[in-house]
Amino acid sequence: MKDDKIVVTKTPLRVSFLGGGTDMPYFYDKYGGATISCAINRYIYVTAKFHNNYQEKYRLSYSKTENTNDLSKIKNLRIKKVIEKMGITKPLYINTFADIPANSGLGSSSSFTVGLIKALCKLQNKKMTKNQLAEMAYEIESKITKNSLGKQDHYIAVHGGLKYIRYNKNKISVSSLDLDRKNIKNFFNNVFLIWTGKNRFASSVLKDQKKNLKENYINLIALNFLTKKFKNEILSKKIKIKNIGKLIKESWELKKSFSKLITNNDIEKIFKKIDQKGAYGGKLLGAGNGGFILVVISPSKKKKLVEYIKKHQYIVVKLEKEGSILI
Repeated sequence: MKDDKIVVTKTPLRVSFLGGGTDMPYFYDKYGGATISCAINRYIYVTAKFHNNYQEKYRLSYSKTENTNDLSKIKNLRIKKVIEKMGITKPLYINTFADIPANSGLGSSSSFTVGLIKALCKLQNKKMTKNQLAEMAYEIESKITKNSLGKQDHYIAVHGGLKYIRYNKNKISVSSLDLDRKNIKNFFNNVFLIWTGKNRFASSVLKDQKKNLKENYINLIALNFLTKKFKNEILSKKIKIKNIGKLIKESWELKKSFSKLITNNDIEKIFKKIDQKGAYGGKLLGAGNGGFILVVISPSKKKKLVEYIKKHQYIVVKLEKEGSILI
């Protein structure tokens, strides 16, 4: 590829419905894990280009701007580690922007890492399978976070759609949950996301969760059971939204027991309001302590809830069938 070629990737963010935590190797190597999540119509874009300005080897633009000739001085660890891993020595320009702020519980760091690797693969004319891409992104992020994250976000960013992902010691299996158009519409009409008003850093919550390993095993095994029930429910001929909400609510109660850092008074106040307005269930997305809350509620009650919590922003999402793509 010539140095004047520009590559742009578009990688979806995700909503995790059930199973987060069981996708961590320290758990699934022993017990196996499973997650159900979907890619949504909110994205991270990464632009990459080799350039000829040898006085400025790395020009990086994200929430900050970096210009340096020395790879070891790059402050963005994900960019630095991806460049190292891929053995790129040419001068490089990288730019990224997103539809949603970082640290919001929608898997943005993993989507960024996936999108960056995909872009640099294209620049280098390298081919990689979807699972190889997911594994490389996971490996890089795992080293940065000292093994304090799971694999769900990388796999859903790569594969897209609504997926049931099983995790075992020697194999990750990705299965599509093929709902008919009517059920997909019904399901997404009954869910939306409420912004807590607070960004959070997943690594600190996940490190604390890992410290409580022995106590959490029982709850993670229980979460595996709920994930199977959710899978059966969502694949029903006619989805019963009330049952879906109940399972998500149960998973949130389990999730809160993983770490004292997962929730706080402000978040619990929002959940109280959600309950008061008749939501079927809800859970905080991502590791916890901020970001977006997934709410399951009937469309007729959604309007009243939105008015009741008007100081909080909210977004309505749709299913994105594609994973990370070149555009």
